[in-house]
Amino acid sequence: MGEISVRIICTAATLMMLSGCASQSTVLALKTPYKIPTPVAAAIPTEIEIQSDVDTAVFPVIAAPSVWTATGKFSVKMLDADGRKKGGSAYFVWQQNADTYRITLTGPLGQGRTILLGTENGVILENAQLGHLESDSPESLFEQAFGWTAPVSYLKSWLEGKSATTNADHIYSENGNLQSVLEGAWQADFKNYRHVNTDLLPQKLVITGPNLSMTVLVSEWNKSL
Repeated sequence: MGEISVRIICTAATLMMLSGCASQSTVLALKTPYKIPTPVAAAIPTEIEIQSDVDTAVFPVIAAPSVWTATGKFSVKMLDADGRKKGGSAYFVWQQNADTYRITLTGPLGQGRTILLGTENGVILENAQLGHLESDSPESLFEQAFGWTAPVSYLKSWLEGKSATTNADHIYSENGNLQSVLEGAWQADFKNYRHVNTDLLPQKLVITGPNLSMTVLVSEWNKSL
């Protein structure tokens, strides 16, 4: 019994010594100053990665501005104040850049050459006979220059094959193209479409309004966006 007790006591003493050494090593290790690792700059992806399993995500679509040029001819039939029939025609080049447009008219109705420039600050009309006219409304300038008015404010949207206002009355064809639209006192009938790049754009419009009928034929489209 004496020998076994001595062995147990020795073993316990040995374990206590080892435990003490381990505790002292831990304390020494904790006292060592902690060095913060230098952060590594994350790589910036050049393209946005979209997870394939996220099929319910909705991403906003930003509409590109309208940038196009339409070249063609229009003819007008109207009744004057005395009820007499009048008419004429002119060639046009319509250049649209977002909300800014430049319309160049040549021919009898254009009185040689007439330029209508629309910007965010208003509308300007220039020709040799009238000089320089300014207004907030292209319709009023048309009436001053030619004695009749046209729905210029609507024509930009109609030439793109869509309505110009939110409360318009529409008629669509079986393939989904706008066939007729009634906006205010004006009605536009879309008689023919043509492919321009990936778009389907009107080629012939017949517009009717107060004492006036206008046919617009687009012979050439140049659409950037």
